[in-house]
Amino acid sequence: MFIKICVLRKLVVKISLLIVVIFCTTKNISKAQSFTSPKELTRILFLLDASQSMGNSWDRGSRMEEAKRVLATLADSLSKLNNVEIGLRVYGHQSDQSMNNCHDTKLEVAFGKNNFRFIRKKLESIHPQGITPIALSLQKCAVDFPKSTVSKNVVVIITDGIESCGGDPCAIAKDLQAKGIILKPFIIGLGMDEKMDNSLDCIGKYDNVPDGKAFEAALHKTVYTILTRTTAEIDLLDADKKPVETAVNMTFYDAQTMNLKYDLYHTLNVRGNPDTLILDPIVKYNLDVHTIPPIELNNLILKTDSHNVFKLDSPQGWLRIGSSNKTNVKCLIRKAGTQNTLHVQNLNTIEKYLCGKFDLEILTLPRIKMNNVEVSQTKTTNIQIAPPGNLNLDKNGEIYGGIFYLTENSWVKLYELKTNLYIENLKLQPGNYRIIYRNKANKRMKQTVNKDIVIKSNQTLNVTL
Repeated sequence: MFIKICVLRKLVVKISLLIVVIFCTTKNISKAQSFTSPKELTRILFLLDASQSMGNSWDRGSRMEEAKRVLATLADSLSKLNNVEIGLRVYGHQSDQSMNNCHDTKLEVAFGKNNFRFIRKKLESIHPQGITPIALSLQKCAVDFPKSTVSKNVVVIITDGIESCGGDPCAIAKDLQAKGIILKPFIIGLGMDEKMDNSLDCIGKYDNVPDGKAFEAALHKTVYTILTRTTAEIDLLDADKKPVETAVNMTFYDAQTMNLKYDLYHTLNVRGNPDTLILDPIVKYNLDVHTIPPIELNNLILKTDSHNVFKLDSPQGWLRIGSSNKTNVKCLIRKAGTQNTLHVQNLNTIEKYLCGKFDLEILTLPRIKMNNVEVSQTKTTNIQIAPPGNLNLDKNGEIYGGIFYLTENSWVKLYELKTNLYIENLKLQPGNYRIIYRNKANKRMKQTVNKDIVIKSNQTLNVTL
């Protein structure tokens, strides 16, 4: 009986150990297989620091040993994916530090579909010894990527030091992004002094890790971010804070370069909710929502591990400007109290605006100005103007003159008559006018003529001068 119990206990221990082994193996496999193949061709260039300081000891060997181990493992994982190519550029590995070689940078493994084993092999032969020409290395990256209009190009910098050759890696990175050669670089600092952080975070997304375990996690997360698309929605809120506003164009720009990334039309899905967008989380975005006036939301940062929701107050209503007369007259729309024109709306049309007060200037003769016209949530504000009348002028020869209208007890010039035209036809708003003119042949000012007229809607007035 005692022997059976001992055997049973040993069996339980073996089963427990087996479960632990299976769990750990599954966990490692899960981690290795957590990457998924992207839909678009993605090229990742690893820019590895092999300066002398990378030989300094860390928690699990030297920084270089840890970097090479993690990169080799990562190359194995990425080799199983479609639409992924990686390359390896190294700096500071060809010359001793004492030589101060600021040109010590080389593309050791070019991009290719099956180059993963070459990267692992090359990593074995790299030893830290030189300095850190980061700016030059970044500049060289521009020609490392094959020319393509469809690939997503990303640089991942692994370093433990800052630029030591007087270059400006921030300016180089910005220029490469502006030209569309690469997306925002990722920088993983290996146990760097916090005082150096500001010199690297201007290049791109910067993460400083304290030890090898944190480095492995950071590099894994970086690659996951590069290969992943994440979801987002833009909630256009009405006056009751409900996301029901829609049917408006939205433009996403790269916040760093202002290059256009996406141009979309906001839509509600079949359930009446804002439609889900699939966006690249690498980029920090500026968003323009093309309402009238437009709404801007800058520096949007997407999280890869959650559904991103961005809410914008955008209650809207309608403005109808009408007349019983068919005409091509336009109306200038300004935000109340300002001089900048937001929009130009044609007469006899209806358009949507953000709720608020607006100043209108209708380009009739004379112009009609209306201030503090209010647009309210889901309501239509109607502006109706009187139809114009027609004025036909028949001139007896060439004349100098103009048409004036009375405003605030003074006559204001509205229109200069065309001297060389003997017949003129004008559309004027209803009201009292005065024509002041002199025949070109008359040489005395006292020969000036004042003629008062009255214009009525939809009526024609014939005047002989």
